Amino acid sequence: MKSKIILITILTALVLSGCSQTEEENGGKSVPVKIYQAKSEPISNYIRATGSVSGDEDVILYSKVAERVKVVYVVPGQAVTENQVLVEQKNEILKQGMEIASAGMKTAEGHAKLTAIEFERMNKLFAEKAISQQQYDQAKLAKETADHALDQARSGYEQAKEQYENSFIKAPFDGIAAAVYVEKNQTINMGQPVVQVLSPSKMKAKVNLSGEDIQYVKIGQKVLIKFPTIPDKEYSGRVSKINTAIDQTSKTLEVEIVLVTKDRDIKSGLFGEYFIETKNIIGSLVIPENALIPQTEIQIDRETGLQNTLKRFFLYVIENQTAKMKEVKTGISNNGQIQITEGLNAGDSVIIVGQNIVKEGQKVNVIE
Repeated sequence: MKSKIILITILTALVLSGCSQTEEENGGKSVPVKIYQAKSEPISNYIRATGSVSGDEDVILYSKVAERVKVVYVVPGQAVTENQVLVEQKNEILKQGMEIASAGMKTAEGHAKLTAIEFERMNKLFAEKAISQQQYDQAKLAKETADHALDQARSGYEQAKEQYENSFIKAPFDGIAAAVYVEKNQTINMGQPVVQVLSPSKMKAKVNLSGEDIQYVKIGQKVLIKFPTIPDKEYSGRVSKINTAIDQTSKTLEVEIVLVTKDRDIKSGLFGEYFIETKNIIGSLVIPENALIPQTEIQIDRETGLQNTLKRFFLYVIENQTAKMKEVKTGISNNGQIQITEGLNAGDSVIIVGQNIVKEGQKVNVIE
């Protein structure tokens, strides 16, 4: 009797075990998942471009005199005003040359004045026939020679003055001395960079867009700007200029972007990423893009025999603590988010972690 009871107990356990296994196979075992509550949010579409930023006025001043640096009056980052002397080169000899040329010009002016007076007198006498033609011609030639000598003296003075003034490197406009390339007592050659001056009031960038993208870009469009060297910060800009001719080598079109945001951290030459907003949708269902399960189908056109590729998108939502698959239609995407145009309702709990292992109708356990 005792052995019969034991046998019945073992059979009961085996039956229960089989039932439990069948339940697990049929979806009784819950899968841990994370969810996202579908809600209405704005989403934008962007064209991404890269390029370096520069000042609206950004120039490098070069030396025009081969001479030693006498004084450097500015340091990088210092504000400067138009015509302010930034660097002065050794110029004593140039100054002497200008003074000598000035003295020569004054002598020539005096001589030209005297010959002019003499010619006027001789002209009157010639009109009264008091002097000969030869005397008149000599006076006229003397005046013309003196005038020519004065022109040469003035030209020589202007050249000497320009050479002297070239020894002073001056700011062409109000701005900031962005970089200083020389030091005191350094000997520099003609054409050597001395100081970079820029106007930080308006920073801009020039980027190149493909012919395919340019059709979506218009003057005034908003631009989101990021600089890799300035993390955790985003800046605003707008499209200010679009070239009318495509570069035949690169097959791209140059677009100018002006920064609306002002920040001292933004330096000329800084590399940035520019996201030109081509579309902005407000009040659309937006979910994380990784929630989607894409499927590709090949369809054959019976008339032409051609193959067409059809891409469909699915996702899982939770209904009554079980997973339910839905087919959805998508719109624009941006930065890991995607717009859902059909197949989803606001408030639906979309599975964003565990969607690749869960099955239709399977129990789920939502975890934080």
